[in-house]
Amino acid sequence: MSKSFRCSAVYPTLAVPSVLDTCNWYVDHLGFSIRFVWGEPPTHGAILLDAACVHFWQGEPQLGANWLYFDVNDLDVVYDRAMANQVEITRAPEIYPWGMREFNAVDLNGYNIRFGQHMGSAD
Repeated sequence: MSKSFRCSAVYPTLAVPSVLDTCNWYVDHLGFSIRFVWGEPPTHGAILLDAACVHFWQGEPQLGANWLYFDVNDLDVVYDRAMANQVEITRAPEIYPWGMREFNAVDLNGYNIRFGQHMGSAD
């Protein structure tokens, strides 16, 4: 008989040149919080945005192969914060046929990050 199991979360993990600099950039520029930083110097860390968690490990970034998508309840708040903190915006907020309003940005390591809000939903 086969046993089943459950998964409570998945944590994307990206290679970055500096774990501490990357964690701090997400905190300072986009309002995330640091979940943990491990090692001296840090070789692994994680950031949080509410329940969303992203891990970083010290290594060579794999640009173009990875990107992050954050589903948020108020895109304007995130966009305004990104603009105020001079985050590189690669696509301004736009409404897409799949029912999302989204914008694209680039983090300090060159990774593409996208934020989206379901149309018609505001908490």
